[in-house]
Order: sequence, then structure tokens, then C-alpha cells
Amino acid sequence: AAGRRSVMHILATALSGTTRPSNRVGGSPLIPLSDPRNAQRAGPEQIHLTGASVDSIHVTWSDNDTSTAPSVVEVRAVSDAASWTAVPGPSGSVYSALQAADACPGGYTDPSCIYTSSVLHSVQLTQLEPATEYEYRVRSAAGKVQERSSRSLRFTTPPAAGSPAVRFGVVADLGQTTNSSATVAGLQQAAEDGSIDAILLGGDLSYADGDHRRWDSYARLFEGLWAGVPVAHVGGNHEVSSGGENWLAYSRRYPNGHAAAQSDSFLWYSLEAGPAHVMMLCSYAASGPGSPQHEWLRDRSMTCPGHVRDMHMHMSCRLAAA
Repeated sequence: AAGRRSVMHILATALSGTTRPSNRVGGSPLIPLSDPRNAQRAGPEQIHLTGASVDSIHVTWSDNDTSTAPSVVEVRAVSDAASWTAVPGPSGSVYSALQAADACPGGYTDPSCIYTSSVLHSVQLTQLEPATEYEYRVRSAAGKVQERSSRSLRFTTPPAAGSPAVRFGVVADLGQTTNSSATVAGLQQAAEDGSIDAILLGGDLSYADGDHRRWDSYARLFEGLWAGVPVAHVGGNHEVSSGGENWLAYSRRYPNGHAAAQSDSFLWYSLEAGPAHVMMLCSYAASGPGSPQHEWLRDRSMTCPGHVRDMHMHMSCRLAAA
């Protein structure tokens, strides 16, 4: 509105180093798969919120049940004592992938080198109110007979588009190291203190690099943050190139609201919160004039001035860094 002051506060966290010991500044050891926090739990686990829209969010989780029954999220506003609303989603599904050679040198002829995920579930919650605290729990079936529910969890939607202020926590190149744990703890504390409304994660999530077990451990280690704060993601080089990832795990585990942003690809999309129109862009897809991403960005830039761009690497730097 005319004369109204708009404020966008960005909390930039300290980035962790790589997920393996290295001479990179800030590098720290990889948390081993044998760490007790990485143990698979019975029932729903690896719960995380993606999208970070003010009125819509994706709830995704894993379940080690062998059925692919429909996914359900039960949700209600904390301020409303009304009963739960059950929101159904598509049936759960699995994917398989050949482990990278450094994770399993036997190759495709070795059955132990073929990774198969647990059943992955995802439900999109829509028609949410901005700046509202919600309580939710996820539900999936065990053997198509006994239903299993998660504990109740909470999240707060970001402030309404056009409102005067929004606070983002910004992080990238996270991985799963001792440094990563400190970074996540800092973000979680900021969320609990009410210092951030949502998180923008600019790529390189798990550093799985073709060891798909590391997508599971990443989601388990930091579920305390991911299940309670809306996060908007873009992919980095570790989601597409390292270990032959080719977007497979990323696309199955981290959905977003690209369709609502008139984007034809999950690789780029946008969201509005407070005074910010955030463009989540892909550094590893064509972006030159005439490309789908370029044309989408041009159209959005014309209709949504004053935007913020989040990408893994500035597009003009790609060739110089190659």
C-alpha cells in the first residue's frame, strides 16, 4: 500500500562444509550411517514440509510398510477446537536406483547395489490461512489393515502476500556433518524463537552423491526442523550430477508448488510471502533467451516487480566454474 513501509529480513546462517573430511574451509566429518539418529523407525518418519507458500504446503514422509495405500494428512488450526480435517493424497510409491560406485562397487550385477526406497507419501494441503499455526499428523496404512499415524506436529504459514514484513532463514550446501547439525540447530532455535517465518534452501541438500541411503539419513537427522518449518528448495549440482543423481531422489522427495506458479517444471517456481515475491530458479537447466525457464522468468518478472531470486549458482558463473 502507498506509504506503507515493507521489511524483508533475511537470516543468513553459517554454511556447513562438505559432507566428507576435506581441506575445504569449514569441512567437517560425515555423520555415519550407524549413528543412532539414522536408525529407521517403524511407521511414518522423515516428515518434512516443502513449498513455503502462504496458503499451500506439501507434507511428505516415508513409511517402511510394504503397502502403497493412499496417503492422508489430518490437519486443524491450533486456534480452532474443531475436529481434524482429513486430507487425502495419492497412494504411496517407491523408486529404485543403482548406487554410485564409491558406495557399492559391485555395479548393477550386484543385487545389494540396487537401492529401493521405503514407501514415499506426499499430500498437498491447500486453502490454508496465512500467518496461522496449524497442527497436523500424517497417516499411512500397515499391511492395508492397521493404520499408523505420526505424532502431532505443528507449523505456521508465512505472512500474507502484501503484508509489510517477512523473515527468511537462508541456507545451502547443507549435507549431514557435525557442522550441518550446528547449522540446523541454529535454524531450529530461530524458528522456535519466532525469528523466521520460512526457510529458503538454495540447493545441495543431502550430499548423497549417489548413495541413496543418504537421502534417508538426511531426512531423519533433521526431521525436527523440516517437520516444523515450511521450506522452499531449489536443486544444486549435488542433486543432478554428483553420483549420477539426475534429479531422481530430489524430485520424488521434495515436491513444490510449481504448477500454481504457472511453471511447467518442478525445477523452477515462485512463491509470495509478505512483501517478497521469491523466484526459485534452477542453475542446471537452460536459462538463455527462448528457453522455458527464461520465458517463465520474464513473464513473472514483468507481473511481479521487486522480486528476490534464489538459485544455487548465479547463471553467469556456470561456465566459469565448469
